[in-house]
Amino acid sequence: MRKIIKRLIPLNVKQSLSAHIHKKYFSLPKNKRCFIFLAADYGNIGDIAISRAQKQYLENVLTGYEVISIPISQTRFVLSSIKKQIKNEDMVTIIGGGNMGGIYPDIEKLRQLVIESFPSNRIVCFPQTLDWDDSAKSKRALKTIVKKYAKHPDIHIFARESITHNKLIELFNKYNNVNIGLVPDIVMSASAESLGATDGLEASGILKCLRNDKEIALSTTQHAIVDKALADTGYEITKTDTHAGGSQLDNDYCATLLSDKLNQFRAAKLVVTDRLHGMILCLLSGTPCLVLPNSNHKIRQTHLDWLSDHPRLVFLELEEISHIDEAIYNLLSVPKGNLNNSPVNIAAYADLRKVLTNI
Repeated sequence: MRKIIKRLIPLNVKQSLSAHIHKKYFSLPKNKRCFIFLAADYGNIGDIAISRAQKQYLENVLTGYEVISIPISQTRFVLSSIKKQIKNEDMVTIIGGGNMGGIYPDIEKLRQLVIESFPSNRIVCFPQTLDWDDSAKSKRALKTIVKKYAKHPDIHIFARESITHNKLIELFNKYNNVNIGLVPDIVMSASAESLGATDGLEASGILKCLRNDKEIALSTTQHAIVDKALADTGYEITKTDTHAGGSQLDNDYCATLLSDKLNQFRAAKLVVTDRLHGMILCLLSGTPCLVLPNSNHKIRQTHLDWLSDHPRLVFLELEEISHIDEAIYNLLSVPKGNLNNSPVNIAAYADLRKVLTNI
């Protein structure tokens, strides 16, 4: 009987009860605060890189502020405490990434909860990819996003590629209080060295960092073509991923996951990937990268908008897969970069910097 009753309770009611039962006091410094909500404390290394790069960027740009990361797993439990202590001069930022829309509804609901919770503070959503399609479910998700976000009087939403940017402008064109911007993924504002990478052994072998989830675009046949082309190089091929698994991970462990992945990419002669942060972390590490598309526009458009002239990157569309041998051969002859350079000019973040500093 208890299980039946539990199933009948709506999810939002369960979440509210859990937040109340497990709520925690969150101690805050007295000076001005800048919050990073939904920071990754789970084993997605791309999201960990976003969380750490966002913190570094804010610490570099904001003077006189204490930058405080709120792990995503703790959001509901500490929100009440932070709401009671927050001041109008404090700033609220929300993590960048690729989880805006309907494909990751739990994270989107948390984003909306944060936006609703701080009506008197500037909200800055760091560069995101919006996911949508023509389904009724997706249309409902977009309608809710517009309704929730547009209620906030001082909200700034940054896209990390132009397709999302154009869609956000279309969605919010009636709301002058919602400011839409376009800047690169925040990880590209960092360097591999600043994220913990070190120069190790001489490069050897090829890394294959390909998806096996709902964002996969490669067919079984195309996978086989990739595998044969890599095997034909004669180099040792190692499989890797930017997903390590786990949740509620501590800060030091997350830092180690990120630095280890960067060092692994650094120690390869070539990385082949269809993950956005597989591509970005590889470029930060200075290693040539062959990039294949995923199921949505985020990798393709990031390449077109920001990285089309990068000397160590080749992007192949699926219909170009027959040219993979030539692409691999060319990339293997490209010299390595260093660990201190970002893939884009830091001036590309000027609009984000302006929103953060002009309060």
